[in-house]
Amino acid sequence: MHTENQITIHAPLRRIFELGSDIGNWPQILPHYRWVTVFSDDGRVRQAEMAARRDRFPVKWQTSQVLLPEENRIVFFHTGGISRGMYVEWVLQEIPASEGGGVRVVIFHELTYPVAPLTNWFAQGVVGQVFVSYIAGRTLARIKQITEAEATERPT
Repeated sequence: MHTENQITIHAPLRRIFELGSDIGNWPQILPHYRWVTVFSDDGRVRQAEMAARRDRFPVKWQTSQVLLPEENRIVFFHTGGISRGMYVEWVLQEIPASEGGGVRVVIFHELTYPVAPLTNWFAQGVVGQVFVSYIAGRTLARIKQITEAEATERPT
């Protein structure tokens, strides 16, 4: 299964990275997140359980989050739940002013189940499209809303 969500945000890259990496605060800023429990955090790697909703359907999983600020990347490895084995990567890239400026944020999800029919039908159709892509899209839209509002409130 492969999904990709992408958005352009007109706000400082560092602020976008800050909100994207602060998973412990996601339930306060992302209405579709029910809770996040961070079990450990050494400043670069976090272990957590995360719970969100896709409309009325609750989902939860365990994850390891790795922060790579020098590369403008945030990586997740799902370690438990229906998405166990999923690799998730956030990539933040400055867009040149000549191309309209802003920051392109792309979230990639990769998941392969050990049984091909599960990967082809269940992983792609159910996990990927119904849940993962939807939740990631809402996450990016909300982070865009927050950071762009903050950027316009700052005096120049």
